[in-house]
Amino acid sequence: MNGLMDEQHIGQLAAFCEQVYQSSSPNERRQAENVLNEFMNSSDALEKCVHVLKRAPSTFTLLWISSCLMRLLQRERLFVLAEKKLEIRNLCLNYLANQPNELYVTQNLTRLLVKVVKLGWFETVNDEFIFRKTIDDVQLFLERDVPSCAVGVYILSSLIDEINESSTVRSLVRQRKIVSSFRDESLKSLFSLGLSSVKQLSASAVNSSPESSKLMENVLQLLLACLTFDFIGTAPEESTDDTGTLQIPTSWRPAFISDDLLPMFYELAISLPHALSEKALQILVQLVSVRRSLFSTTERKTYLQNIMDGIKKVLDKNTILSESSCYHQFCRLLAKLKCNYQLNEIVDIDGYDTIIDTIAKFTLSSLENWHFSSNSIHYLLSLWQRLCTAVPYVKSDKVHYLPVYAPQISKTFLKTRLEMAVGVIRDGLEDPLDDVATLHQQLDLLSTIVRIEYPTNCNTVISLLEEAVSAFQSASSLSLQNLTLLENRLTWIVLYIGAMIGGRVSFQVNDDNDALDGRLICSVLRLMQISDARLEQHGSKNLEIGFVFFFDQFRRIYIGEQVNRPSNVYKILAETLGLTEESMLLDIIIKKILTNLRYWSKNRDIVDETMQLFNSLSIGYTCVRKMSKLDAVKFMLANHNADNFPFLGDCSAECLKTRRLFYQSLGRILLVDLGEDEEKFLLFMQPLTNTIETMFGQIAATQLQYNDERLKLQTVGLCCDLRGLVMSLTNKACFSMFFDWLYPKYLPLLTQALVCWADCPILSTAVLKCVAEIVQNKSQRLMFDVSSPNGILLFREASKLLCQYGERVLSMNDVPDDTLYTTKLKQISLCFQILRSSLAGGYVNFGVFALYGDECHMNAINMFIKLLGTLPERALMEYPKLSSSYYSLMDVVTQDHLTLLGSVDANVIVYILSTLAEGIASVDVSVSTSCCSALDNIISFIFKKSLRNGESQVVEKLRDIVKMQNSVFQQIMNSIVHIVMYEECKNQWSMSRPLLGLILLNQEYFKEVVQRNFVAMQPADKQPLLSKCFENLMNEVEPNLLGKNRDRFTQHIAVFRRDVSVQLHLPRADIEREQAAAGSATDTNMMLS
Repeated sequence: MNGLMDEQHIGQLAAFCEQVYQSSSPNERRQAENVLNEFMNSSDALEKCVHVLKRAPSTFTLLWISSCLMRLLQRERLFVLAEKKLEIRNLCLNYLANQPNELYVTQNLTRLLVKVVKLGWFETVNDEFIFRKTIDDVQLFLERDVPSCAVGVYILSSLIDEINESSTVRSLVRQRKIVSSFRDESLKSLFSLGLSSVKQLSASAVNSSPESSKLMENVLQLLLACLTFDFIGTAPEESTDDTGTLQIPTSWRPAFISDDLLPMFYELAISLPHALSEKALQILVQLVSVRRSLFSTTERKTYLQNIMDGIKKVLDKNTILSESSCYHQFCRLLAKLKCNYQLNEIVDIDGYDTIIDTIAKFTLSSLENWHFSSNSIHYLLSLWQRLCTAVPYVKSDKVHYLPVYAPQISKTFLKTRLEMAVGVIRDGLEDPLDDVATLHQQLDLLSTIVRIEYPTNCNTVISLLEEAVSAFQSASSLSLQNLTLLENRLTWIVLYIGAMIGGRVSFQVNDDNDALDGRLICSVLRLMQISDARLEQHGSKNLEIGFVFFFDQFRRIYIGEQVNRPSNVYKILAETLGLTEESMLLDIIIKKILTNLRYWSKNRDIVDETMQLFNSLSIGYTCVRKMSKLDAVKFMLANHNADNFPFLGDCSAECLKTRRLFYQSLGRILLVDLGEDEEKFLLFMQPLTNTIETMFGQIAATQLQYNDERLKLQTVGLCCDLRGLVMSLTNKACFSMFFDWLYPKYLPLLTQALVCWADCPILSTAVLKCVAEIVQNKSQRLMFDVSSPNGILLFREASKLLCQYGERVLSMNDVPDDTLYTTKLKQISLCFQILRSSLAGGYVNFGVFALYGDECHMNAINMFIKLLGTLPERALMEYPKLSSSYYSLMDVVTQDHLTLLGSVDANVIVYILSTLAEGIASVDVSVSTSCCSALDNIISFIFKKSLRNGESQVVEKLRDIVKMQNSVFQQIMNSIVHIVMYEECKNQWSMSRPLLGLILLNQEYFKEVVQRNFVAMQPADKQPLLSKCFENLMNEVEPNLLGKNRDRFTQHIAVFRRDVSVQLHLPRADIEREQAAAGSATDTNMMLS
């Protein structure tokens, strides 16, 4: 299908499109996809697609052509002329306006249309912003019949969504400019259009026919798109949607102070069909979130009154809440209520007592009907949690009734969870205990609610627990089903108690409540004793996880350096159980950890939760010192092997993180009293020594057979153990002892295993991560004694590993794309990290290697160059971890090791410069900062070496490259100037450092091309102002790279950036956010109360 697209070719294209979408034969579909992909990748694909689009193709051809054009525009948007985009726009409008299409074709054509409009938003045809007139063209649809009107509204809502979508434009600056322009010019009118349309549709009651219902749905979607627009450039994530405030522009204020706005949407939510009611409720969720600073005090009170009256009206009618989607949105609406208003304001509204009573009854009903509302409970608990948090700050004389309703809600929550346990066991319902993330969220919210009327709640739960424990003690007479049911009920009670303990607030300490906490803790400890005594016969996974959660809450509140002393908790524990101090509680927790790691080693959930608890305990400064004196901990330090901890024999991928955390925690405890006691350290290392000796003895016997999977997995597990231990060794003395143990006996064996099994991704990743941790000089732990050769020996071993493993990587050809990262790129990234840490560690004098003819330094650099050459095109930008490791390595290499590039081919240096040019524009600040530093190092190197008599080979090569490939440096200069002028530029200081050197290398180009181009882009009246900004930029800047001169230029960059922003009135996301923050500062403070 190359060349001119005649009728025959178009017919063939239509046949292939139909095969792709309708053929039942996989081979036929695959062949058709290959042909169409070839068509799409041809050099003139865009012209062909437009040509086909003009010929009124079939439905499937139209569907595929529109999809193809979207991909091409996204890929080649910078090279498509405005006239061609306009042609595509007109064709799409023509199809949508004049030809009836299938729904999916209409959707695809609309997506293509709005994408073209966004890409051409700032482009002109005949000195006119023609793409912005699309909104006026689409509004002509609204003057026709109902179906056409529905299509027009759908196009407008899709345009808002497309403008708001940041991923469709690579440049964040361009995205913010488009968003700001659209917001200021068009969004308000579209919102007004939506409001007037809703009013007309509501008044005329035309929403009974399918066409009218579709129109109403699209109008509501248009309003929702307007309200969810990113007004101030915060790009909020969905996870923050339920806590954010809607930053409505002040110019929209008249629409929101209207008395009929909220009542209209409440009425729509009640009267419309359920599918449309959900949309109306979604709009109400946004309306409730409108920033409070938009209103005056009186207006805000009226607005809140309308919100609360509408909530009561919905609850009284109760007609739409039987539909789960509407119910869910209404719960979201309730949760938003306290995000934006103080409890003082809510209490002062008319009819508060009736409304809060209605909401409480609704919450209780929702908790009782848990099978219907499980996904919405979070929002209701969130409302009550925020209300209860604000109780200490209430200044109103009116009663808020929270002490009446909060205990009912907390008790009903526990009661319904206990009933839920019955349904799970006897009716086979889904167990909410399995959804750990949701469960912890709910318990975290409940922890605040339950502290209201705390004594009443405590007495209730203690009574329930004593009753359940009594039944549990005689569990031998129960059937397995009833025993499991009882254990699940106990689990809910233990989790509930954990939440109660975790809800204690340090600045509101109450001795009576602490005494109640003591009673709760004693009850749980008694239950745990009974449960542990029965482990040999029967155990409950859920109950064990409940105990771990309980201990984690207890740890946060009553263990550690932040805990106030004395506490009535320990007084009650001493009187009841004889536990007189914190160390005794720690001993119980550690023994429970030991029990879990032994008896539940095959249960990943229990082991993981237990290990997280152990790790948290080992982090605390005071806690870890008390732990180190416990006999149970001493046992762990001396006997950490698979016989005592069976999970250490599990080499599966799921267990590796657990093993790493285990040794990281043990390492922290070991360091407390280790000092320089080498005998104690070797005693601790004995289990690992036995493991590695046994394992490598088997390796020597089998001569590293490729098919020995067991040895591979053992090597992986060992590397994870060592990595976890090394992560905790943060001082020089302990690391020196570890290095003496590791080298020269064991480290070369790891290199041998890595090279032999290089084709095993799991093993290579584990070994490389372990070595990357070893060579990292954190806390200066690798600063060996002056007479010690260990730093040099460590680098030589790292270089040997990189070179030998790198050769294996270079031989890996034809790696499938779907496994390319896991089998090759990830490992190369780790190699870059190892080399970067080795070069930047400061523990090796690299001049020694050249002095004594040791080539390990040069070999490592050469292997880095070779590995860089194997990376696929675009890999550095597509894989963030690879990008980060490469650019940080380039920063280090160019800083102190540029002389080694003298033997490198000039094309390689040009390629490196091109990657730096690409990285400068990265949205990752760390990447762009590393690129700036690397470029500054290169330019400074050329300047400094050139001042000396006689240039080195490297300087000559770099100078030749500057002359031959000056376009690369010019491209970088343009990029930096553009970023400084138009983008947010979070690393302004870093950007200024290489820019001065680039200007000095290309002074004529900067004056004649860069300045002229950037000035010419502006309107005529702005050009003199911008020219003056450029003149001031180089004022008093000397042609050298001395420190004072650099600092002066950096100061000029800051002034230049500010002046450009002010003079040209550029939209800036950071400035817009500051302005919005100034307007809503009160909102944030109010949320706390």
